[in-house]
Formats: sequence, structure tokens, C-alpha cells
Amino acid sequence: MNIAKSIVRIGLMSAVMSACSSVEQERKIEFIYAALGASDVIGVGASPLTEGYVYLLNHDLQLRIPGTFLINVGVPGARIDSLNEEVLLLKHFSGRANLATVWVGVNDLVDGVHPSQFQSDLRQLLRNLQSSVSTIVVIANLPDLSQLAAFRETPHPAVTAERVKAFNHAIEVEAPYVHASIVDVFDEPSAEYFAFDGDGFHPTQAGHRRMATLFRKTILERLGFR
Repeated sequence: MNIAKSIVRIGLMSAVMSACSSVEQERKIEFIYAALGASDVIGVGASPLTEGYVYLLNHDLQLRIPGTFLINVGVPGARIDSLNEEVLLLKHFSGRANLATVWVGVNDLVDGVHPSQFQSDLRQLLRNLQSSVSTIVVIANLPDLSQLAAFRETPHPAVTAERVKAFNHAIEVEAPYVHASIVDVFDEPSAEYFAFDGDGFHPTQAGHRRMATLFRKTILERLGFR
């Protein structure tokens, strides 16, 4: 692990410890929601960051389940091989969670990770997550990044429709082994529907709201809400 990542991990650990201490003093924690992933998980693209899809989901859960507490361990730039570190962090500080959401794969795809390696890492991640953190896991697949304006204007050799489909196939294959529910982002009308922001890569406010809507439907079904 490099120095930059170590600093991020220390910051996350401090934030989790501080947040848990504060919340425990104010109210009893009844439901723990753990969010794993990269920059989109911490709200990059939304303004403020707390308008990101994870925080919108947390707010909705708090309304339905008083005592809901979010532990967000997303790290900007994270690839799937580093999400197992997020699992270890969750295991250390929170033990079992009632729900875990995952959105991962975009950075792996852009960085040229082979689909078979992604699938192998995903298998390990999901099984570690289920056995160590939560039996209820909800994971989103990838939109067709090749249709984003940024990649249409400047094609990237690793960003192709075929690779996106291969990554999504890996998710489709591995999710059932841990009874994880899949949020289908790929079948949205188009990748541009997510209104990715000025860098052409991260969701904007509208994109985060749409992701929250998609995740919310699947989460409520898993939790038994009508």
C-alpha cells in the first residue's frame, strides 16, 4: 500500500471512529448501512458531496428505519482489488452490517484490467463481504462507458462496449453465489442519461439522484418494504 492510500485509510478510520462515538452518544444504532466503492460512493460530482447517491439512500433509510447509521468507506480511484481493504475496515469497526452496497469496476475497466481478473477479484470481494460484513449485498453493474461523450470524442482502447459487457457478465455470474441483488445501470436508456459532470466521468447531481433511485428500489425490495 502506498503512502497516499495509507493516509486515506487513516483518515477513514478516524472518521468512522469519531462518527460512531458521536452517534452512540445521541441515539441507539438500530441499522448499519455500509457503502463500498470509489469516488462516486463519497459523492464526487454532487455539490455538496452529501448529495451523493449513498447519502441520499442513507437519508431515505433513516426515514424508514430510525437509528440507521451509514459507514462510508469509499476511496477515490479505488479498484476492486483494494475494496477488500474496505471490507477489513468495516469488519474491524462495525462488525456485522444490515446492508452493504457496492459500485465498482469503472476504474478497473479504464485501467485495462482483464475481465477474468476482475471476475476473480469480484468473487473474493463478494464472498468476503458476505461472510464478514453483511448477508444483504446490493451491487450495481456498469453503464456503457463507451457511449460517454468523453470517450466518443477521445476513444480509449480499454473502454469498449465489449469490455463493459464482459465486466457486467462477471457481475451477473458472481452475484448469485452470495445472493447479491444487481442494480441494472447498463439497461438505462443511455450512459449520458446519468449526466456525467464536467470531467466526463463522474455523475452530476442528477446522475447521483438517478443512482439513488435505482439502488433504492432494489434495496427496499431486499428489506421487505412495499
